[in-house]
Amino acid sequence: MKKKTAAMVLAALMAFSMTACGNGSTQKEDDSTAADQETTEATETADNTAADDTASGDETVELHWLNKCESDSEAQIWQQVADLVHEKYPNITVTIENTNWTSYWTKLPVELASGNAPDLIYMHFSRASDYTDSMLPISDYIEKDEDINIDEFYSGILDSFIFDDQVYALPYDFGPYIMYYNKDLFDKYGVEYPDENTTWEEFKDKCKQLTQDGNYGTVFASSLDYYDPQVLSLGGEIINEKGEFDITGDKTTAALQSLADLINVDKVAPKIADTANTVWNWEQFEGGNIGMMIDGPWGATNVTNYCDFNVGYSIIPKAEKQVTTINGSALAVTSESKHPKEAYQALEVLTSPEAQKLLAENGRALPSRDSVRDYYYESTSKLEGLEDAIKKSIEIGMPYYVTKKYSEVSTVFNSGMDTVWAGEVSAKDAAKDIQAQVDMILQ
Repeated sequence: MKKKTAAMVLAALMAFSMTACGNGSTQKEDDSTAADQETTEATETADNTAADDTASGDETVELHWLNKCESDSEAQIWQQVADLVHEKYPNITVTIENTNWTSYWTKLPVELASGNAPDLIYMHFSRASDYTDSMLPISDYIEKDEDINIDEFYSGILDSFIFDDQVYALPYDFGPYIMYYNKDLFDKYGVEYPDENTTWEEFKDKCKQLTQDGNYGTVFASSLDYYDPQVLSLGGEIINEKGEFDITGDKTTAALQSLADLINVDKVAPKIADTANTVWNWEQFEGGNIGMMIDGPWGATNVTNYCDFNVGYSIIPKAEKQVTTINGSALAVTSESKHPKEAYQALEVLTSPEAQKLLAENGRALPSRDSVRDYYYESTSKLEGLEDAIKKSIEIGMPYYVTKKYSEVSTVFNSGMDTVWAGEVSAKDAAKDIQAQVDMILQ
């Protein structure tokens, strides 16, 4: 399947020629005649449904939204966003079912296959290509929607949800991975803060200086998202721009081993006690005994709500290169929704400037819409250095490339790497087994 830019999608819809903009994530190719036929049928169904729904009355509808959410405070923000739908469309009520990242990807396929699928779902850019059959193509709705202003979405993330010239989801945020650091811990031990010029060797030295009295220099979670920027900066590459997976390269295994050595050799990072918990690193950082940690801007709400200490912000340390990855999240209408018209109306509101402004003002999301992005910076202005770290990280940012069947691939990768983090096997040995399993998935 081949993704095109939002401008190209609108051009196809309106039969005008427009200039494409922005860089998307990995392009997908699918030459299967059967797959092409299924996509065409799904698009025709969506077109017909949109036309039929235009003539229907405003019946009272309750929509079920399956959402990824990590905390009670975040859930409150999402409820405020959902309430915006009922304010604009009094006949529509959105009921949210929140679940954390790990549980979400187990629950989603079960609910989609249950015969009572949710109307709206959360979708991460890295998983979107695996769920095109479950998401309703919405380009026809967009063409007829005078309020959507699709060009306002940051194309670098919107493109991740476009397949075969069809938009399947609307993003509400995007962001580069940055470095969070505990300023109080640095001050306590007289260690100089990290900045944009900090090298990998200096980063390790700072980790060593901070590791004392039960404190650690840094922390990891058992998920590639968190440490891929460091792998790339160290010269490795696990997935290339063509979506090809190769973990066996010397630079890649050396980079992974360097990170694992921070835990098992240098002992400047704690053992990952809960590998199934993708926010385990945040739980440790919030405790106040971790010096530095990598995550995206969406983590700013954790700083505000849970960090009882001063936090600073910087960019990924410089090694062979200095790069970070950019990713983002979206919401979609399911192909099995019994109320596609109302679900699209809700989707438009949930990703509208008003909704993204609300998310931004609460520090939850760096908006995908250009017009409200400054609200995020204003709302987080007390978080000194955050805006600068984000903007500089965008400058050195690159797409987070993914494979086909990425959900399965990432599960195999993360599981295989757990033995490396535990110090049981070397990255080089684990890479051979991981590569063999991934090759079987992708063959």
